[in-house]
Amino acid sequence: MDLTNMSKNNKLDLAGNRNTPGDVLGELVKNNNDETLRFFVARNPNSSRELVITLLETMPFMDKRELAEDTSSTSDLLRILALDADDIVLFNLSYNPSTPVDVLRALAKDEHWGVRCNVAEHPKASSKILVTLFEYEKSLSEPHKYVIQALYTHKNLPAFAKRVIETLFGEML
Repeated sequence: MDLTNMSKNNKLDLAGNRNTPGDVLGELVKNNNDETLRFFVARNPNSSRELVITLLETMPFMDKRELAEDTSSTSDLLRILALDADDIVLFNLSYNPSTPVDVLRALAKDEHWGVRCNVAEHPKASSKILVTLFEYEKSLSEPHKYVIQALYTHKNLPAFAKRVIETLFGEML
């Protein structure tokens, strides 16, 4: 396939097509700094993990934030984004209903209370993740009120943990 004479729109169509092979996706962005094209290639499920990591290294933070909140982003892409340092990328990941459980488990101990609060409200958060989050929150010198409240109201939080919250943090409820 000759990509050199292809129009920008045709390249974007190819990058967004879920049937485009990974090697073609790699060729599309080779020596091409078009941010939109790179964005579409990064979110294509046929892009290799290595290619996605390379693209994310130079991707504007706003694009990474958008990928993190996109429910159609692949699990692998979301796992890669979980390694990002941008707190809004992590916030968006913790809110995304498509975020894998292993990523939620890691985000349960994030330094930002908004991320932890989203994990505490996440429909995929298991009782184990919620207990891990509660243990982490309890260990902080100042547990956050909204995280405690979100934990307390989650249907998967075990009854014993609710009793502990009532005892230790009743004034926050």
